[in-house]
Amino acid sequence: MQVADTNHSPGLVEVVGPSLAFDLSWCIHAIFSSDYLREKHAVLGRLYDQHGELCERARGFWVDDMGCFTDIQVLAHHANAIDVTDFSVLRARCEATLPSLALDMPLTSETEEDRATILSRLARLQESEELRDEYFDLLGDLWSPVADWWQGEGAPSVEASVAELRRSLARGAKWYEIMSSECSVLIQHLPDIIERNETGHPVVLVGCALFGKGLYLDLPGCTLVGFGAARPVHLARARTEHVVAPLRALGDPTRLAIFEYLTRGPAGVTDIAADFSLSQPTVSVHIKRLREAGLVSAVRRGNRLELSVESSTAAKLADDLGRLLTKAPASAEGWRAAPSG
Repeated sequence: MQVADTNHSPGLVEVVGPSLAFDLSWCIHAIFSSDYLREKHAVLGRLYDQHGELCERARGFWVDDMGCFTDIQVLAHHANAIDVTDFSVLRARCEATLPSLALDMPLTSETEEDRATILSRLARLQESEELRDEYFDLLGDLWSPVADWWQGEGAPSVEASVAELRRSLARGAKWYEIMSSECSVLIQHLPDIIERNETGHPVVLVGCALFGKGLYLDLPGCTLVGFGAARPVHLARARTEHVVAPLRALGDPTRLAIFEYLTRGPAGVTDIAADFSLSQPTVSVHIKRLREAGLVSAVRRGNRLELSVESSTAAKLADDLGRLLTKAPASAEGWRAAPSG
């Protein structure tokens, strides 16, 4: 997923995730300094507590004052690998991109000192095959302790959050009105980001399972803004949202009875009105609700409007309800815990 900075319609916003590269960067950030991250995400606390030698390798790899690996985020962007979820693929793409990577990119979200540090790191990786091997070996070793948790719980939680955010944007919500961030740099630059976005510069919203307080990177071709996966209550709502409308439609006893009646075969409004001793306008109101929920379809045959159950929608509702009602509930804090073993 690489976004070019030409020929874009104003206000272009893309939502991507899960992102192994960006969650890996949060792992490294937690190793360097972030008690907040280690307390918020138990899996990062265990990485810090149980893999001391590995954490020391990370802290000692780059001999400079930058306490994070923003370089992997920059690399992932240029390697079209932001939304990659397999480390071997991420490594291969980044290694293939490094030799041709331009080292004069502006990185306007960073201070001049940090920009110089990031570009210096990338230059060193370009120059030394041995250093590249050490770098990607370290990243792979850092990812290994959290990989099972991420694939099993972290990534699915991001997928649900990404889907929910896309739905909000599709309904007309502004990305900057529904995003929350404690990143002071992002807040400071937000008016300029919005203005550039509305004149054609893309914004890419990146979902992260191990999100901290804020993430903002201004890169060639787009502005990246990170957001965290929803908490369990939001994920539960996202998983159940699609069954609410049909359940509301079937919540009226008469309407449920009409729906059951139609499962036996097609019928017209006059047939239903006669068999249920209801007026035709009353039946029409019930049918309207069932059609809006996608449960009933109508086909005109001459002067007769023939109603029938939308079998695919009904079958999906039955399957979804069976899954939701029989699935063992997860712990409220289960999203934070790594799997045992």
